[in-house]
Amino acid sequence: MGETMTPGAAGRQRTAARWWSWPVATLVIVAVWLIAYAAAVMLEYRSFTSLWFPPTAVSYAAFAVFRRGAWPGLILANLIGAQLTFAQVGLDLAPLHLVLYGSLFALTHCAAYWFAAAATLQSIPRNAPPSLARTVGVFILAGIVAALMASVTGVWVSTMTGLATQVDAGSMILPWLIGDLAGLVGLGPLLLLVFRSLASQLRVPIPHRLHAFDDLPRPPRNAGVFAVKLLLVLGATGLSLLAIALAPDNEPLLFIVYAAIMLQLWIVHTQGAVESLVSIASFNLAIVVLVFGLKLGEHALTLQFAMITLAVGSYYGLAVPMLHADNAQLRRLLIQDALTGAYNRHFFLELSQQAIRQSRMREQPASMLMLDLDNLKHINDRYGHAAGDQALSQIAHVCRGALSANDVLGRLGGDEFGVLLPALGHAEAAQVAQRLLAAVRASVYPFTDDIRPSMSIGIATTQSDSDDYDSLWMRADSALYVAKRGGRDRIAQEEAPFAEPA
Repeated sequence: MGETMTPGAAGRQRTAARWWSWPVATLVIVAVWLIAYAAAVMLEYRSFTSLWFPPTAVSYAAFAVFRRGAWPGLILANLIGAQLTFAQVGLDLAPLHLVLYGSLFALTHCAAYWFAAAATLQSIPRNAPPSLARTVGVFILAGIVAALMASVTGVWVSTMTGLATQVDAGSMILPWLIGDLAGLVGLGPLLLLVFRSLASQLRVPIPHRLHAFDDLPRPPRNAGVFAVKLLLVLGATGLSLLAIALAPDNEPLLFIVYAAIMLQLWIVHTQGAVESLVSIASFNLAIVVLVFGLKLGEHALTLQFAMITLAVGSYYGLAVPMLHADNAQLRRLLIQDALTGAYNRHFFLELSQQAIRQSRMREQPASMLMLDLDNLKHINDRYGHAAGDQALSQIAHVCRGALSANDVLGRLGGDEFGVLLPALGHAEAAQVAQRLLAAVRASVYPFTDDIRPSMSIGIATTQSDSDDYDSLWMRADSALYVAKRGGRDRIAQEEAPFAEPA
């Protein structure tokens, strides 16, 4: 996985890290981890187990951003946290044993969330478009596995130290797992962005995969609108928990909190990724603070399930704009010519057949123009194929500007384009052709002044109900060759050519 960086977004980090960058990063990791550790007491299940354990988010984010460089800070933070717990419960062990058991706690915790961070990063390919849905899925599954690893090994170490008995051990695993998972999914992705920003400020290199989703589609940002939506989420959360605190026997009131989940999904689909992560973290913190403040500890487990549900749904919701953008791009690739932006041959044929059928049903004519860019071979031979591509792209752009919204422009191959004109007879089609020819003549190639843009145009119009795409195309193509044989830079209709003045 390493710390290789791409020349794009990560390019700004190529400047060597300052000598004090890693010590500062380590101190920040230790400080944030211990603050999160102290906050876990708000949903304490036992003196050493919490239903909300945000240090998991800190460990995950630190490993994802700083990789191997996060180990010293996280080990130190875990050792300090373990010693604080040992002192709190009055564990009577020799100093060497305290250090040994503290190290075991640190190693089991760090190994679990090293795995979660590594799995998430590994889900992002190096040389292929990333899939946010896949990465979210790996993050959730790896988070569950990591929480299970941490809870099972943590309970095992607890029994070794005497913090827990063999009888209690089995009943501790699920609350430990839920607490770890709730902290991870609620705060982990947002903390990852925070640590990534810190690494950028310290010029510490980070995995290039962390830049994979920098180009996520972002709705226009409006801080005021987001603030109102966030207040609605937090308000719905606060009202539901206040209601259950005032009417403790009316437990169904607790499910009002799910209104906040619907509001959160509204934020995900209308705001950017950063705003969504802030909203998820705010909901997470609001649940914890309100449960602690209103003394609703008996509902803590249910509420943590609600929080995890909201976070998971929100993360998958973030993938929807990206999937929409990918589908839109795929559709463009399927129907458009990549060079000119005109419809490709297959889709032009499909749209033309449909337009001809509709015109016939309405007893209206339909016309087709065949366009051929003059002198493309000369441009390619003299100025190179890049110039030829530029000429094709420019002519297509000029033609689109001269056509109406109902007209269909397609690239049929090489320097040949087709235009289907629904509901237009031969006279109107000739006017459109003249407009196209004038627009092309008025343009200028950026790569040379020696060759003036021009094209030849053939016109054909439906003559009976038996006319279809093939017959119309063949007649327009024949007319095009009449125009080309007549000297190019002109229009020909059916088999009767008429020249346009140069």
